[in-house]
Amino acid sequence: RLRVLEITRTDVRCESLDEGVLGSRRHLNVRGKSAALPAITEQDWLDIDFGIAQRIDFIALSFVRTAQPIIELQHHLQEQGVAVEILAKIESAASIPELDAIIAVADGIMIARGDLGVEIPIEQIAVVQKTLLKQANSAGKPVITATQMLESMTHHKLPTRAEATDVANAVLDGTDCLMLSGETAMGRYPVESVSMLSRIASAIEPRQREEPALKPLDPEDGRMKMELRDLIALSVQTALRHLIPAAVIAPSRSGATARSLARFKPPLWITAVSPLHATCQDLLFSYGVIPVFSAEHPHDWKPFARDWLRSHGMEGDLVVLIEGPSAENPDANNRMEILDLRRG
Repeated sequence: RLRVLEITRTDVRCESLDEGVLGSRRHLNVRGKSAALPAITEQDWLDIDFGIAQRIDFIALSFVRTAQPIIELQHHLQEQGVAVEILAKIESAASIPELDAIIAVADGIMIARGDLGVEIPIEQIAVVQKTLLKQANSAGKPVITATQMLESMTHHKLPTRAEATDVANAVLDGTDCLMLSGETAMGRYPVESVSMLSRIASAIEPRQREEPALKPLDPEDGRMKMELRDLIALSVQTALRHLIPAAVIAPSRSGATARSLARFKPPLWITAVSPLHATCQDLLFSYGVIPVFSAEHPHDWKPFARDWLRSHGMEGDLVVLIEGPSAENPDANNRMEILDLRRG
């Protein structure tokens, strides 16, 4: 923390309130103030076009304060004729009041706790993180929890107990993804850090399934958009409480059907079958979804289901199919079907 003592035309002289090493080219936060800078700079536009040329799948847009820069970027991507999805990085206190509007237009969000934790009081970070996770889950948008997940592993081979608990709580609260930063970018133990993150997440996921962060038809959750495919997703949740199917198959051109179900963190993998490589890539961010590319849309899903189970060494006779309208059948209704593989 720094206290400003003097401002000149070219310099700001400050007094350090805490001991530490101040590196070069560091980001500056002024608590309670929002810099009047564009969310997307001229250099950003050049970088975006370079990324498009490299066929990137996602753009993580930094310091999003309102929905407007996301909309501007979407228009630019449409003009370029590409289907690149946008992750809004929530790292500014100014974005919190605008969160509903931001989530509505973004394809997902990233909780960037580094800068966000500087802009809000440290004792509020956990509450804000829980709120962000719930709002993203309610909207059916993937959410990534990032920054200082296993910070001590930048220099040490094992994390602290507090860090392990932090990772576990993010999973319990409904995060779709966990992201490492300095641990893998410049840390001494990058492979061990990824392995540890996976171990903690895998250990806590069974508990998360027992007590999901987002409960179906939660009367206190007014943000949940109840479209027809969402009601079908709730029907699947009900079926999973009474049946033990071998798999859930969700054919989807856009990925919306699979994401609608993934928000509830079901206990089974969701096999999302899509004819678009871009959709398969995008669905990697959604919890519990295995994207499968298939150029053809089967008219009979039983042979596909049998082959899928056999090729993955899975046993069972029941498969839940959740499907909406498709390019081949645009007038079809959203539906859930329970396939009995012992018949037909």
